[in-house]
Amino acid sequence: MVHLERFPAPQPATIPQARGHEAAGSTGIGKALALKALGHQPLLHATIGDDEPGRAIRAFCAARGIDAHFDIDPGGTSRHVNLMNALGERISIFLFNGSTAPPVDVADLSPRIIGAETLFLNITQSSVPLLPAVRASHAEVWVDLHDYDGANPWHEQFIAEADVIQLSDEQLGDVRPLMRRLADRARLVVCTRGIDGALAYADGHWHEVPAVPARLCDSNGAGDTFMVALWHALKQERALPDALRFASAAAAIAVESDDLVPSGMDEAAIDARA
Repeated sequence: MVHLERFPAPQPATIPQARGHEAAGSTGIGKALALKALGHQPLLHATIGDDEPGRAIRAFCAARGIDAHFDIDPGGTSRHVNLMNALGERISIFLFNGSTAPPVDVADLSPRIIGAETLFLNITQSSVPLLPAVRASHAEVWVDLHDYDGANPWHEQFIAEADVIQLSDEQLGDVRPLMRRLADRARLVVCTRGIDGALAYADGHWHEVPAVPARLCDSNGAGDTFMVALWHALKQERALPDALRFASAAAAIAVESDDLVPSGMDEAAIDARA
């Protein structure tokens, strides 16, 4: 992570000061951390390398109490550099995005997937071999499409399995037509819009919630935290508008920390913030 006041102009330059740090990332870890913080016991699946970054990720998950099944990618651990400006906007530069077909222990993972209550399905290469098990499961499937542009064919295989879809508006103008189209496939569609809050569409009705004011430190993990907090609130049978407010408050707490999900975040802290 490299934090900048503003993104540099597209020309050679020297930036005299920047804050930076190294951390475990990825949408899977972010969601697992949020689930753990809210009192659940998730199983995280990811592919990592037999290398120093991979060992650091193992140690991080162990320290945060995350039960993980790691398959070894012979290409190494996925690594990227994030440039983030003062608005929380991000440019991700992938140094290595993982092998195109990493080995996955389908035989071990399939029974766990089929027996799961809820699946948070990541749009990664390592999820593709597991899609038949997802299809055979009776679990509710939540899919985060991230900065989906509405046309990328890669996302279609994951949309096909989704009961709930979340996406951001980073690549979109008016999100409502796409959300209506996605609602033909999923019972609930949610779009996160940064400082403009979030928009949800379900049963032909729109629900909008403003962003909870926050002191921005690092926006990484906000979307993961929002999705998990929304799921958690709906699982408690909160009405959708209240669940969206809860999720918005959780995201506000997440952006105020360099951690993907702050270790001190819990349901009481989120309710107080909401």
